[in-house]
Amino acid sequence: MLFFGLILFLFLQIIRPQDFIPGLEGSRLVLYLMTFLLFVLLFSPIEKKAMMSPQDKFSGLFFVAIAASSLSTFWITNIINVSIATLKTALMYYFVVIVASEERRFKIATISLIVMMWIVALMGVLQFYGLDITGVGMKWAPNKQVWQIYGIGNFDNPNDLAYSTVLVVPFALAMLFIGKGFFARTGSIVLLTVSIYCIYLTRSRGGQLALASCIGSWLYFWLASRKWKRRLIIFGGLGILALFSTQTAGFREDRSAMGRVESWSEGWQLVKSNPILGVGKDQFEEYHSLDTHNSFVRAGSETGLFGLYAFVGLIYFSLLTVFKIDISISDKSKRQEWVLYYSGYGSFIISYAVGSIFSTRTYDLIFLICVALVGILGRLALQGSENVSSDGILSFGESRGLWSKNVFAITTGVLIVWYLFLRQVW
Repeated sequence: MLFFGLILFLFLQIIRPQDFIPGLEGSRLVLYLMTFLLFVLLFSPIEKKAMMSPQDKFSGLFFVAIAASSLSTFWITNIINVSIATLKTALMYYFVVIVASEERRFKIATISLIVMMWIVALMGVLQFYGLDITGVGMKWAPNKQVWQIYGIGNFDNPNDLAYSTVLVVPFALAMLFIGKGFFARTGSIVLLTVSIYCIYLTRSRGGQLALASCIGSWLYFWLASRKWKRRLIIFGGLGILALFSTQTAGFREDRSAMGRVESWSEGWQLVKSNPILGVGKDQFEEYHSLDTHNSFVRAGSETGLFGLYAFVGLIYFSLLTVFKIDISISDKSKRQEWVLYYSGYGSFIISYAVGSIFSTRTYDLIFLICVALVGILGRLALQGSENVSSDGILSFGESRGLWSKNVFAITTGVLIVWYLFLRQVW
């Protein structure tokens, strides 16, 4: 029952029928379901270990930093609302960690997540052709002079819709190569085509960049040859440099680009004035008219340095888990068993990190669900190695509790690059 409840919970959070189906609109299905599942979980005999990987610990710190950040607003209503919303997200995250910890459940949860995101992408494509299931409608982007498709809930922004839909692409590519039979390969092509077309229809440049980085990193994880992996790194690095030079040429004359730089400058000032707690979740636009268009800037300015440290830790340990799996698995049959999952999640996390430089996705639901599932993946795929203890806890030599010198170094590097960039262009 708990696992079925988890899948239903994900369905209500991603598809969100309560937002557009007559008779369900306005109903508090998520709250009712969450209350019921918590009650069942408390009296269930299953082991309730929530901190099973480094990213689980950093997620906890991140949730605490988000809730604590609201204290800086000195606004009781906001503090209560932010704390409740953060608690809901935290419960969802740790519910995934606890309930989907077995191999069969992990794989079903992954497939369910991919299918649900594909449905969201399909609804976006149908919206473009006049079948607007959600009723939100397309919107005109005057700065781009194009129509953009929209989703609902967590995807009510074309950029968010594009970035989240990217998740389907690496799994569809993998299933296309390993799928057996006509129906399996046809299904993979349908998943891939609809998802990429949805990303195109969002007209999100950041989404297209995330798609490119996702496909490139997926190739890296998918290839078994170390020689080809090294070559791909070189070609990928050259491609990034070429893309960066073409996209940033004449940026000073680009009002949109300079608007983002101005936002990053304001974010830096907010970090300086509120280094511990930040200015509060979703409070950046109370200080500046434009969004940050950068997840790291948003994390630092709204949740403070502890929040930024936790946010970097989430990304770092998720990627470290995937790279450890890629390096550690030498047996061909075992690699075939797990390559679909670690190449899919790994490439999505990389696309998230790249996209976060140009878009605000700090509190993204899909990302947090994937972080929880990557922790489970690490425990399953690395079982029997030095990285998984006898009681099933995933750990790495550099991680001791919430302290990691590498996360600290990367966080410091983010701040230095942020400062030097502003010194050069602002």
